[in-house]
Amino acid sequence: MKITIFGSASGIPEKGRSQTCIGVEVGEKMILLDVGEGSASSIAGDGIDVDKIEKIFISHTHADHFIGLPRLLQYFKWKKRRKPLEIYLPSKHIEAVEKFLPFLYIFKERFEFEYKFLPLSDKEFFVFENLKMKMFPTKHLQKYRKYAELYGVETTSYGYLIEEIANNGVEAKKFLFSSDLHSVDEVKNYLDGLNLLVIECAHIEIEDIIDVVSDFDISEIVLTHVSPDKNIMPMVEYARAKFDMNINLAYDGMKIEV
Repeated sequence: MKITIFGSASGIPEKGRSQTCIGVEVGEKMILLDVGEGSASSIAGDGIDVDKIEKIFISHTHADHFIGLPRLLQYFKWKKRRKPLEIYLPSKHIEAVEKFLPFLYIFKERFEFEYKFLPLSDKEFFVFENLKMKMFPTKHLQKYRKYAELYGVETTSYGYLIEEIANNGVEAKKFLFSSDLHSVDEVKNYLDGLNLLVIECAHIEIEDIIDVVSDFDISEIVLTHVSPDKNIMPMVEYARAKFDMNINLAYDGMKIEV
């Protein structure tokens, strides 16, 4: 399993950085986790064969996790993609997105590949034959509850727990991407046996992350979605020295073999 961080920035725009987008590659297939602003440019810059990307999952529709989707679809069209594409969204938002895209002059009839929107599921399922995913709910959107009924929007966002299974289940590699959280405790039940943890650091504090993850033997920890006004390096150095933690900061184009 190969992980590529196409976008590592927080929701605050930064020069030269794209917002949240992570590629997960097994064999000749790839999925994307979230598609924030600049995702298409990062993917193009990496030279990825667009036909390799088979599915896109969007944890929630905050702009820094979603707004790159229209441009990505246009890029796929320009690259003459032919393969069908599945895009998974919060169920309440599918109809709105389907109605929104034509206002950007993205018309399905002009595309030479089929794309379809499907609802996210919180049940464990196989993305590919040897790649299993569990999307776990988080409370990142709970502050919007009073608007939810009025506007018909979701109040649940999701994180991603992904497992690559090999040798009939004897060997497995586990990767967790938090997406956005309300509390680090929301990932606590999924940390055991992880090979890679990519965790956001915009809505939770690094001190809380270190306090929780230091109790687990995680091969590698990558901090992403770090707000530019946060200086987290002193705590990163502390975690390395105190707990011998393999902890690093994400950057656009970062590649990790799991």
